[in-house]
Amino acid sequence: MCIFCEGISENQKLLETQYFYVVYDIDPIQYGHLLIISNNHFEDIRDLEEDVCLELFKIEKYLISILEDVFKVDGVTIVRNNGNIMDEGLHFHQHMIPRYERDGFWDNVKTSGRKIDTRSLKNKIQEYKKVMK
Repeated sequence: MCIFCEGISENQKLLETQYFYVVYDIDPIQYGHLLIISNNHFEDIRDLEEDVCLELFKIEKYLISILEDVFKVDGVTIVRNNGNIMDEGLHFHQHMIPRYERDGFWDNVKTSGRKIDTRSLKNKIQEYKKVMK
């Protein structure tokens, strides 16, 4: 069972559009930490049609304007959770985290580093124009 499909009540939704809804994060990193959650159960951003992606981008711009222009945060970090890395019982969603200068955000990000062939990655990235024709 997906908590985003079954566990979000209407009164928790701050905004709802054709493809997404916005709620406060239940375990916020910062005051005003928001989630943008797809209305449909997608586990992978690659499954989203272009019009859905366009709406997501418009919502991002709108929320950033509110946070930065009205609430005077210094910036916003966007974190997308996608694919197998998500917790069980979730689907595609995105975090909008208000940021401030010297807030220590990156000081607390710790991962177990794994090597990746950066030369091969660069080559794959540079194939973009061939792939997207």
